[in-house]
Amino acid sequence: LSPMISICRKEEYSMSDRHEYKSVFAPYITAFLKIKSAVISNTAVYGHTLKQWDDAMLLNKRSELYVTKEMVCDWEKSLYHTSERTSYTKYAQLIQFLKYLCRLGIECYVPRIPKRPSNTYIPYVYTHDDITRIFAAIDEAELSRPTPKSCLMCMPCLFRLLYATGMRISEALSIKNEDIDFSNNFIILRKTKNNKERIIPMNVSLKEVLMQYIKYRDLVPIDGISNPDRYLFVSGLGKPFSANTPYTFFKRILGKCGIHHRGKNEGPRVHDLRHTFAVHTLHRMSSEDVDLYAGLPILSVMLGHASVRETEWYLRLTREFYPEIIDKMSVTTGGIFPELDKNNMYHGKGN
Repeated sequence: LSPMISICRKEEYSMSDRHEYKSVFAPYITAFLKIKSAVISNTAVYGHTLKQWDDAMLLNKRSELYVTKEMVCDWEKSLYHTSERTSYTKYAQLIQFLKYLCRLGIECYVPRIPKRPSNTYIPYVYTHDDITRIFAAIDEAELSRPTPKSCLMCMPCLFRLLYATGMRISEALSIKNEDIDFSNNFIILRKTKNNKERIIPMNVSLKEVLMQYIKYRDLVPIDGISNPDRYLFVSGLGKPFSANTPYTFFKRILGKCGIHHRGKNEGPRVHDLRHTFAVHTLHRMSSEDVDLYAGLPILSVMLGHASVRETEWYLRLTREFYPEIIDKMSVTTGGIFPELDKNNMYHGKGN
């Protein structure tokens, strides 16, 4: 099923926050984030939002262990100059925290979540030539100056894993050593968006890349770096890292490849590797005469979608690139899948 192109690479690697909360809500924020970390791999975004809450409470000398509408307004002032989508996300995160306080018996005013802003982002689908050039640029990347915190040794393997499997960056960074089964050629994803574990198959090429990465990673003089409960992708200090690190690195790589980055929230993005995986997989299935109606549910499971309808959206996305896929699909499905409104075709991070 995976569209993995040859991902062999040279055998040399070169060696890529915690907030402090001080308000009366500090211990509750810490406890909330600990609970969140059990179900999502990256709590940094929650940490940043609650740091803004913590700072607002200190700035306005709020020492009461309850939440009023005025206190929420104090926090709202810190959201000025942020986009509608960012504000919406921060509201959703704060509301979760306030509901957590309510369950603990702390009286709280819980604001109504704003209307979700429309998403006009059109995913970027990398061509096969783009992917080849991206991998070459990643393999040739070097550090401007040596630093033990560098995560550069992870990048060739990490980005090949993303393209070859379609997993989300948060899912890839949550993988631990014990989640990889080289004997049976699969990876278990335990921390996923829908909180449902899933198994990702490995083909020979991906298996070789993972084994090569682990071989060099284990040479790093860090005690227990290869222990089953340690993370697969770590810095030179043996510690896991957030998604911001590969995001920043990937943006530089796109520049080296001549792929224009249109700006923040405009892309191309790391997440577009997931869209590219889906489109390239459908194209490969089509070229090998696989019954797309039968293959679509398999792709849906591999992507971790809640329903085939989410995956069917990728068929619409491929129309511009591979129109013959739609023709083949229509032969087997007829009018089962309705046309989507082009102005509302992208469902955001749900994919």
